[in-house]
Amino acid sequence: MKKLLLLCVFCMGGVLSGRSQDVIFLHKDNPLAGRVLWEKSKGDSLFYRSAVSSGDSLLLFVPRRRVEYVLSDGDRRMLYRGKTRGWQPWRGRTFNEVPQHRMLYAASWSTILDGWSIDASAMRMLGHGDRVGVGAFVRYLSTQPTRDSYWDTDPSIDTYDHRAVAFGPQAEIRGYSRRLKTFFYVDFGLGTTCHWFEWGDLSAKLEWLSHRVDPRELEKQYPSTQWAYQFNYRLGAYVRLMRGLYADVAFTGIGHIFTRIPQKYISSDQFPFGLSVGLRFGRERR
Repeated sequence: MKKLLLLCVFCMGGVLSGRSQDVIFLHKDNPLAGRVLWEKSKGDSLFYRSAVSSGDSLLLFVPRRRVEYVLSDGDRRMLYRGKTRGWQPWRGRTFNEVPQHRMLYAASWSTILDGWSIDASAMRMLGHGDRVGVGAFVRYLSTQPTRDSYWDTDPSIDTYDHRAVAFGPQAEIRGYSRRLKTFFYVDFGLGTTCHWFEWGDLSAKLEWLSHRVDPRELEKQYPSTQWAYQFNYRLGAYVRLMRGLYADVAFTGIGHIFTRIPQKYISSDQFPFGLSVGLRFGRERR
């Protein structure tokens, strides 16, 4: 609103003075009004002439790094394209050639070895161009792995139900392809996990053994609940569906770090991987 009022004042001043003026929008300061000298402004400074009350004009300049964009004649937005091309009219689907976000949220579903998982995350984007994100994640997974046995034709003996909930910090590094209009990223998370096990047909045997051996030792070998650590990673891409909404596709992997691995625990269940699909959303900054 403040920029709009200033723009109206500058435009009225240009009409009253009989001259067209450009409006220079700065990153953190109020806009400036004047006639930009484009040919002279191919370096590190943007030169412009500002009218004074006597009817003359002053030649002034502002460092280019402080300029966000220039609103020129005909409401053209001018962006700096390098020393060779200089200032050029903007052509793109959003004002920022690379969409920028302060916060980015994600939700996805993954199909992994012997099961599935769902997760959600929230990240604060940092750094120049919002290339780095730092935040947190929460994940739920459910698997039912089966060990192939040569001697036993009944696979249910080596099958169990495994569920887990994990949460912890997460970080992401991303890059943007202007040609494909797509973000490519890699993220990594490390958190705490609570595991629940249901040992299937072994449950009846464990109940029988609990009356003959120490139940605490039996619980260590075949726990019903166990805390552990989890790391997860994802390599993928997300493409814009509409402003602030993106479709996300990625290869994902999960690893469980136990202080004591349960008996009958299947190795493929410790490091599952698969394909993830989901959505990302966050307000795009102009």
